[in-house]
Amino acid sequence: MTQETEFVISDPVQAEKPAILPGTEVLKSPFTEAQNKAAGYAIRMEVALKKLQDLEESGFNPVNTRDFLVNNLPFDPRALENFLSSPKYKQYNRARIDFASAQLRQETGSTISPSEIVWIDQTYFPAYGDDKQTILEKREARDKALAAMIGIAGKAYDRVKAESMKSAVGFGSDDAREFLLKKTEEDPELRRKLIEAGHIKDE
Repeated sequence: MTQETEFVISDPVQAEKPAILPGTEVLKSPFTEAQNKAAGYAIRMEVALKKLQDLEESGFNPVNTRDFLVNNLPFDPRALENFLSSPKYKQYNRARIDFASAQLRQETGSTISPSEIVWIDQTYFPAYGDDKQTILEKREARDKALAAMIGIAGKAYDRVKAESMKSAVGFGSDDAREFLLKKTEEDPELRRKLIEAGHIKDE
């Protein structure tokens, strides 16, 4: 008589899951995906805005004749334009691109088209020939755009700022760290959160 062998196939769904080590749990964010994204965009805009303002307050004119001519003459290759542009113009342009890309990513959520780049330049940044009042209004428009982005992010904005202070990785520069430290002087709640997180000392 042949003895039948019974094979038991364990159900992987029913198998006991390995225990999660304390402190390694992945906590679900209390914020929506849209809020978290907006918070990241707001931080990028805020850092870029600070750079733009610092350059303007240092006396730099973003629509000075020299840089305007260098960047609008038909040079080829474009590396020559970059070589001839002033250092402050290149810094200003980098911050402008950072601000604009963060703003447009929130609005479009996809690839940025050339027409959108033209629109955001005309809306937020000085153009050659703009009078002082127009330049001021564009600066105010940048401030309002940042405030709107912070509004979309809600409380997620505060959390992202606090978390980024660990090593300033979220900003990628010492300027960003210095900027946040200055913000704590006027924002007691932010200062409290950074102290609790161990990012700054309570002095």
